[in-house]
Parts: sequence; C-alpha cells; structure tokens
Amino acid sequence: MRVPGLFSIAFLLAASPAAAQLSSEIVVSGLTNPVAVVQDPTQPNVQFIVEQGGRIRVVQNGALLASDFLDLTPLVLSGGERGLLGLAFAPDYAASRRFFVNYTRQPDGATVVARYLRSEGDPLQADSSSAFKLRWPDGNDFITQPFANHNAGDLHFGSDGFLYIPLGDGGGGNDPEHRAQDPAELLGKMLRVDASVSDADFEGYDVPPDNPFVDEPGYLPEIWAFGLRNPYRFTVDAAERGGTGALVIGDVGQNAWEEVNYEPFGAGGRNYGWRNREGAHDNVTSLPPAFTPLVDPIVEYSRDIGTVITGGVVYRGTALGVGIFGRYFYADFGARRIWSVNLVVDPVTREAAAAQLIEHTASLGGSAGVGNVSAFGIGADCEIYFLDWGGGHLRRIVSTAGGPPAGCPTSPDPFLAEGGGVFVGGRWVSRDHPDAAGAGGGSGCTTPPPATSWVCINGGWVPPDHPLATGSGSEPPPPPPPPPGDPAACTTPQPVAGWVCINGGWVPPDHPLATGSGSEPPPPPPPPPGDPAACTTPQPAAGWVCVNGGWVPPDHPLALGSGSSPPPPPPPPPVGSTSCTTPPPGVNWVCVNGGWVPPDHPLAAGGG
Repeated sequence: MRVPGLFSIAFLLAASPAAAQLSSEIVVSGLTNPVAVVQDPTQPNVQFIVEQGGRIRVVQNGALLASDFLDLTPLVLSGGERGLLGLAFAPDYAASRRFFVNYTRQPDGATVVARYLRSEGDPLQADSSSAFKLRWPDGNDFITQPFANHNAGDLHFGSDGFLYIPLGDGGGGNDPEHRAQDPAELLGKMLRVDASVSDADFEGYDVPPDNPFVDEPGYLPEIWAFGLRNPYRFTVDAAERGGTGALVIGDVGQNAWEEVNYEPFGAGGRNYGWRNREGAHDNVTSLPPAFTPLVDPIVEYSRDIGTVITGGVVYRGTALGVGIFGRYFYADFGARRIWSVNLVVDPVTREAAAAQLIEHTASLGGSAGVGNVSAFGIGADCEIYFLDWGGGHLRRIVSTAGGPPAGCPTSPDPFLAEGGGVFVGGRWVSRDHPDAAGAGGGSGCTTPPPATSWVCINGGWVPPDHPLATGSGSEPPPPPPPPPGDPAACTTPQPVAGWVCINGGWVPPDHPLATGSGSEPPPPPPPPPGDPAACTTPQPAAGWVCVNGGWVPPDHPLALGSGSSPPPPPPPPPVGSTSCTTPPPGVNWVCVNGGWVPPDHPLAAGGG
C-alpha cells in the first residue's frame, strides 16, 4: 500500500524563515551516553534521562541531580546497540507508581521489559526491589536476541492506555531468518499489551482483545504491527496534548534507505515491509511477506543524506509559533542533522502525508552543536528536548522570534473527541476500545465525566465504586439527570450570582428545587433584566439596559422596573459603532447608522 505523499529527501533545502526562528539551548551537561529523555507525569519541573549504561538520571528545575532515580548498571549489558534503552510511565503513575524499562540483560543481551514502582516516600527515587519482568508467550521473562544489534528499545503508552513495545528484527544483515515477517516471532514487530493488570498477574500484562491478530491461528496475539527492522525511536502524537493519537515510527535502514512510518490511531495490523522492502523499495524478496499490502513510509532518505535515523516527536506546543505546530521533528544520529516535516492528515482516512521539509541543523547549533542525536522528548509544557549522545547534553529547542509562552493545547484531537473516540477514565479511547463498549463503557458518553475517575457505562457516568464499574452489577444505569448546580446543563448565562441550574433552567438559591424540597421542573426562565446576552444587537451606549430583548436607556421605566410594556426597537447605533458590513473607504472614516462617512462630516463630528 502506497500512502499518498511519500516524501523522499533527495537534496538539501535552503534555510527557510521557519528554520531561522528556532535555536537550541543546553539544559544540562555531564550525561554519559544518554538515550532517552522522559517527562515526569506528576512533576512538571522534573525530567528523567536514561543513560545507556544503566542509570536513570534526574533533572530537576534545569539541574542534573547527583542521586539517580534508578541504577540498573549491574543488570545491563551495554555497548554498541545494547544497554538500558527505554522508559515509560503508566497512565495512572500518580496513583499506581508504576513505570517500565527496556534493557538488554547481562550476560547474553536478551531483551527484558520490567515493571518497577516509584518509592512511596520520595518521588525522585525508585524502589529497586519492586522489579517484575514481563513474561512472554514462551514462558520466559526475556526475549532472546540472536545478534547484538537491532534491539530497538523504546517504550510508550498510547492514547488508548496500552503499552507499545517496538522490537528490532534480532540483528544480522537483511534479517537472515526473515523474523520480521514471521507471525510466530515477536522480533521485528510492534507489540501492544495491557499493562494495567494486578501485581499478582503471572505475565504482567494482558493481550487487548482488539489486537489485530488475536484470533489468527499461528500469530502471536501480542503483535500489533509487522515488518520493522530497528525501530529505535518512535513517538505517540498524544491525544491529551492535542494530537491525533497516531504512532510515528523511525526505522533504521540496512544499507540504502532510512524511513519514517505513520500509523493512524487504532490502525493496527499493518505490515511495514521489512525485509521484503527497505523504505518504499524492494529489498530481499526470496521469501514472501506474512501478508500484504505493505505500507510505505511517509518519509525516506538515502544514505547520501544520513545513516541512522533517530525517530522524533510531533510538536504540539505554543512557544515555537503556529507555523511549527503539528510538525514532526526527527534526526540522523550519524549525519548529525535535524529536520522537520509538516504532517498533513486526511480528515477522512486519518492517514498523513509529509510536506514542507525544513532542515534545522544550522539554526540549532550546527552539526557540532547538535551532535549525535539519540532521542527527542516532550516536556510538561509540550516543548521539545533532544539529547546529544556523544556530547552528553540535554538541549531544548527555543524560538528566537519571541511569541506566546510555552503551553499545551487544552482539548484533545477532534477525531478522538467527536468522531472516533470516547472519553473514559480521564482519557480518550477509540469507540471500539474495551473501555468504550460492553462491560467497560457501553455505547459511550457524550458529556465529560463528573470526576476524573468516573467510568462510562451504557452511555452514563457512574462513580468508580459503583457495582457496574466494579463488575458486580448487571443492569444498565439510568441516564443521569443534569446534576443540580451544574452550570454546564444550562444554555443561558447565570442571571444572578448564587442562582442554581436545575433541569436546564436557573432558579434562586432558596427555590424549593435548589434546596431539594421540590420535585417539579422550574419553568423556562425569562430573559433576566439587565442581561446583555438576551439582546442580539450591540449595546447602543454605556449604561443602557437590555429588557425583553431590546435596549433601553438606564432611566427608562422598564429599566427602573416601573414599566410593563416591551421597549421600542433599539435606536441606531452610535457614532463609531461597528455595524457597517463593508470595509471603510478611507483612513479614519466613521461608521454612522450603518454607513461610512469621512471624519470631517457633520455626522462624524456629532453636529449633523
């Protein structure tokens, strides 16, 4: 399958204005071969740096602390492409204290994915005694790596709440055992598991029932996607940051092509083609792929441009400017270069095409300043960090043009929020997600939850200790009425401070329905006197009052409460109003009674 918009980097682009407005600054130095930067989800001022040798370092308020979050050096076989390679915090980390690491173990280099707990008493310290290694279909708590390279190693939780684990093909040139296309092998795949199981669970995960190969004979159900060579770094365009929920995967090539693969939210079951394809090009075709079609990358570049792609992140912040929002930043470790492309997402198919390539290397410090980029990360303010593996630096991308302060979007992607998702348990999930259907969520709730932990069951929100939420109830809950006192249930502004919204209408705080002593719904309230929202035309002059949908001067009987008839139609708008529907014909012209007049006209001066 060829996705429209395959972007092949065949030449250098000249510096663009967008590129020139960006720079980078060093946050901390003194790191040793850093390979991942991960934001602490509970402390905005804390980031964790994964060092390949086995340490997880702490950056707090822009300073590198002496004490480690966790030191796994005795367990880790490091060197070349091996080491401590990934870190991810569970979506419920604040409560569960769970996080996950990915490393190659001593002495044989097998891959281990392990769960740990943060210390109860110190948020900057892990509990090293809490280790639990995930157990795989062969019964082992490790995944054998036949060669020393292609270990991938990244970890991320998706916008669906599940843990995604990319695995390389096991190494060796051109995947000699065709593992990336073998449905009975975990290697060369993207895995997807539900890690939110109890501490007593034997494997440490469940297979999500909507994984694409759950019911396929001969296929391991943990597999989410096929055909990856060495997906060393990938990202989730997180819905909670205003993204689409897509996975964007940087996959290191063999000898000819580096590539970026794009996967829309929930689009599992894809085959990215390795080893039959390298990028969008035929490679070793002596054995067939597991299945077709083969999905081409959205970006590829040849070995003339770079040698080892470092998958990056999608920018969803504010400080770099609107022209940068939605761009995917990535790098080449060997060539010491950084680029970004605009992701143009089709609103129907949710597929993306890459456009408007920009190289940022020069503006971000040149090849010497950029260094060997081993990873990108996103801070709590949605701004971009990147790591120089050889120089030991953590850098942040900044704007040189000024602009708004750093911040994240306040709403999720419209596709997840309105078209294809349901808000459950504090996050957006697809409508076919288990939490959005059946025992986990019925047909979906259309209103926000009353509280973060409430659960959507059969279209209604219930508290987390409700029998239906805990699985001990079988009857659907009744559709909840608009909660008393909830302003969101009323469509008109609150007429007076303290008034309460009941069944869509405002009542005073001493009304029987507000105090709980009444049972009949209140009549629809009339437009409150003095409420500007009840008038559809602009206020003619300061102090005028809106009564029954029309403006009257403040000394009018209706404004004073001594009149009972509706007011006359409002007078023409005053000089300088904005009731003109056409642009002014000249500078300083004034709008009077719906028409433009020159500034020296008697009507403009108030004399005519």
